[in-house]
Amino acid sequence: MSEQSQKMFQAVFENSPVGLVLVNSDTTIRDANNYIFNMFKLTPKAAEGKLFGNLFNCTVVSENGKACGTCGECAECSMRSTLTKVLKDGISVPDTVMGHKFVIEGQEQKKWFKVSASRIEEVGDRFAIVSFADITMQKEYEELLNYRLSLDLATGTTNKYALMNTLKSLTEAGKEFSVAMIDFDNFKSINDSYGHMAGDKVINLFCSAAMENTRKHDILGRFGGEEFMIIFMGGTTGMLIKALQRISKAFQDACWRELRIRPTFSAGISEVLAGDDRASDVDSILEEADSNLYLSKWRGKNMITSRGLTITIE
Repeated sequence: MSEQSQKMFQAVFENSPVGLVLVNSDTTIRDANNYIFNMFKLTPKAAEGKLFGNLFNCTVVSENGKACGTCGECAECSMRSTLTKVLKDGISVPDTVMGHKFVIEGQEQKKWFKVSASRIEEVGDRFAIVSFADITMQKEYEELLNYRLSLDLATGTTNKYALMNTLKSLTEAGKEFSVAMIDFDNFKSINDSYGHMAGDKVINLFCSAAMENTRKHDILGRFGGEEFMIIFMGGTTGMLIKALQRISKAFQDACWRELRIRPTFSAGISEVLAGDDRASDVDSILEEADSNLYLSKWRGKNMITSRGLTITIE
């Protein structure tokens, strides 16, 4: 190849509109282009002899100062898996979406890429060329859209569709959890006596009280109308009952301060334990919670029922 052609190819490599990285057989960086250096806020000098994950400050190796590929988490890294397939097995990898966390200018960031890779062999040498198209903004938009689609817009809680998907995922994974179905007592009389704006306020005050008195990994959602659901992760039914009692007190106190009324709610609980025959049947879980909610209403309201046993919310 002439010197002029070499310069042309080098210019194309350096100024490509996608990130390009040449990786040696030991996963050290052979070369990278301007797109890569700009994305990770690096200089060409920083790439010399660096292992792939160490150059780009993968959060795993950045936190413990170890070499890329030597940490336990490295075995599960999709980036390293791709390099292994290419370098050792000679498998070309077409456009594949991958996400990974990096430390960039001292801040942890998650980046999403569309990655392609293939092996190149020369006499006595083997390396991989990997292309990276940054699709982080696109993925973040998709995640935001999915998040918004999962919300009940009136209350900011999870909607029924997302609740059902969560229950399905939990049962398929064999997780232990409890479900509380919650319905306001005599809600129609609140709307009739104080107006629908007051009724809407009651709903939102309940949601605030529920979010403040459950854990971050618990899920509050609107199942329909004035009926809400709490998916209580792990823990016990006793813990969920105490949470519902805290919610009731905070809810009534807030309604009294703002509306001078003390509305109540009733709840029915269904608990799913490991090995439970119903653990894979979402319908039966919901049926038990709904049946227990009905018992709470029938036995006097302002009550919680679990496995047929009913207690008054204190």
